[in-house]
Amino acid sequence: MLKPPITLLIARSKLSGGLQGVLTLGLAATTGWVAGLWVGGIVLTGGLWLVYRAYGAQPCGVLQITDTGGQFEGGWLLSTGESGPSFGVGCDYLGPWLVRLRIGSQRLWVWPDSLSTTSQRALRRCFHRPGR
Repeated sequence: MLKPPITLLIARSKLSGGLQGVLTLGLAATTGWVAGLWVGGIVLTGGLWLVYRAYGAQPCGVLQITDTGGQFEGGWLLSTGESGPSFGVGCDYLGPWLVRLRIGSQRLWVWPDSLSTTSQRALRRCFHRPGR
């Protein structure tokens, strides 16, 4: 009997953007101290612009993952409610806080604030191999 697909409501991670913003502030402060305030201001402006672009480029939406006998397939739901094209799904990294999924050719970091707790548990159950 086939298991029902796991539905993941993935949101943009504010934790990721905040961490990247803090690192950018540290880099700009160090650059301003070493090379001068003008250069530090340029680094700060450019870095925050890149953080803003990276936050906007994070994929979000509804991802459905199905188990097809040892292999996982998944696809994003379209705005019409229909399932989009199906791709192979793999887990590149499964850490205590972060999960990196490979969905076809796309890479997706799943942060703790991107999913609900129950969805994170279901996702970890899919890719966790006991004894490793």
